[in-house]
Amino acid sequence: MVTTFGFVGMTTTVKSRAELVVPASVQRQAGIKQGDRVNFKVSHRSITITAVPSPTYMPTKAELAAIRKGEAEIARGEFVTLRELLHDRDRRRRKGGTKAARKVSS
Repeated sequence: MVTTFGFVGMTTTVKSRAELVVPASVQRQAGIKQGDRVNFKVSHRSITITAVPSPTYMPTKAELAAIRKGEAEIARGEFVTLRELLHDRDRRRRKGGTKAARKVSS
């Protein structure tokens, strides 16, 4: 075993099988759990395995479709600027803000 920066490394022999197995103890030290995604980076006589952080939110199919639709509309120039949106909202609020005179009962 080789120790580097506090981590214990292992040396093993590649067998005739095509797959290499990362020992469970090494996976635990790296914080890699079952179901985690990993990335392989290959250079001359070296393989680096890095855990890929899972996305915190996965949009639904309907949300992805809406996103694609919106992106297509923007590409066609069909959009409202923030200034236009705020102006329109402010105008609606001012129109709806008028109150009728209250009747006074005697």
